[in-house]
Amino acid sequence: MIARALVLLLLLALPARAQVAIEVPGTPPLAGALWLPEGGARGALVLLLHGAGGAFTDHAPLGQALAQAGIAAVAVTQPADSSAPNAFARMQARARDATRVLDHVLAARPDRLDPARVGVFGYSAGGTAALLLMGGRVDPSRWIALCAAYPEERLCQSPFGRAALEAAAGLPPFGAADARVRAVLLAAPALGFLFAPDGFAQVAPGTMVRLWRAGADTVLREPHHAEAIAPLLPGRPAPTVVPGAGHWVFMPPCDAERRVALPYLCADPPGLDRAAFLRDFAADAVAFFRAALAERRP
Repeated sequence: MIARALVLLLLLALPARAQVAIEVPGTPPLAGALWLPEGGARGALVLLLHGAGGAFTDHAPLGQALAQAGIAAVAVTQPADSSAPNAFARMQARARDATRVLDHVLAARPDRLDPARVGVFGYSAGGTAALLLMGGRVDPSRWIALCAAYPEERLCQSPFGRAALEAAAGLPPFGAADARVRAVLLAAPALGFLFAPDGFAQVAPGTMVRLWRAGADTVLREPHHAEAIAPLLPGRPAPTVVPGAGHWVFMPPCDAERRVALPYLCADPPGLDRAAFLRDFAADAVAFFRAALAERRP
């Protein structure tokens, strides 16, 4: 607790960093931002992956907090959320796009970014992509099994879920590992049930994982998501639970316009100050990545 408090004080004391716009060529082109710490030292990089239908700006405060603490961060908006025909095509496209982003920024800034010190933050659907990047393998047949056992589950009733059920038939297990990933921080990761007991057998030894979830998540109902993967991940991390919070607690606090247009994104339990929570969460993320991506000495 003392270490986290010191990190939080450091974040509050340092001046804000400006984000630098980036464009990643390819199909489709990707737009987002890169946050670099002050100074010219070469250091760690964390890729930030937003949730379904989101944008790179959703976790810009986290990117800035990491940069303030000396860790570079990069995020892009992932169009696969609207263009992919089903959940499996979406997660594969998201993981491929994430690797493209890493390829691009590491090649563009070799003076500042160390390819041996790469981490990933993934929220919701971004968490699924992060699990693939670290070496996890998805088994589509497990979607069929889930719906056979829990036909009332919303992932079996929605158009999104029905499209996934159709696509799952005959689709073999798949992965999208990126060997550069050394550490993963997951916030309300989606679709944990798709990973079999041996679904993380190919994760590189020494990969570090931190796991968070919302205590009253009605979008991703447990035990099918974070709780499903907790005993399978390296180190078997116990999820840190935000009591009474909904799925959107990891998103930035709502402004007045969003409270009117998208009120479901804005509701928090009594006594939870989302802005204060996210400052604490950012401090926890900094502490995790600082330890997990420390420079390795020969």
